[in-house]
Amino acid sequence: MTSAPGYFSDAKPVLLELVDPAGMRVLDAGCGAGGNGALMKGAGAAEVVGIELHPAAAQRARSVCDRVLEGDLAALDLETLGPGSFDLVLAIDVLEHLVAPGELIQRLVGLLKPGGLLVACIPNVAHVWVFANLLAQTWPQKGSGIFDRTHVRFFARRDMVALLEGAGLEITAVRPYFTRYRSLELLSLVASLYVFRNFWARQFLLVGRKPA
Repeated sequence: MTSAPGYFSDAKPVLLELVDPAGMRVLDAGCGAGGNGALMKGAGAAEVVGIELHPAAAQRARSVCDRVLEGDLAALDLETLGPGSFDLVLAIDVLEHLVAPGELIQRLVGLLKPGGLLVACIPNVAHVWVFANLLAQTWPQKGSGIFDRTHVRFFARRDMVALLEGAGLEITAVRPYFTRYRSLELLSLVASLYVFRNFWARQFLLVGRKPA
């Protein structure tokens, strides 16, 4: 298990630019310490249910989420949460850690109401720093980020889209994510000449809608 500072505490305020959780029942699959759950509650979510494998992170998440299940997403019986009972499902920085992410996405879609949304955030393996390291014939093992040593699946933008579409979702947004800091995001865009911005994106945020 990684010990990188803040590993389980990360939150992405940009999520609130993609979805309005007001009045929604939200499932945060892989909720960490509850940072994104707190964002959802602060924006008016009616209920936030979290799932987290790491015991200490799950305990912290209980202070902000309405309910937190502790366990492995790949092994938990998710149907006990109620098929078709959530308006919004978050899969933020979690799919790359799973052996069978496509199977999990299909199970999560089963928990969505018709017309419900799933938001995924996935590291971008087609990043300039990945290319640079491959040219140097190395693959770093880091405590977090694109080279997180606990990642077992790797995706570029088209792979991410195919992953969600394969579960029957209609993609409504694909957004490159550089950093939470606006100045660094602008620097990345300038360095990429904007045309090549997808290769400077650390992650992509995708929104998929379950057919009504």
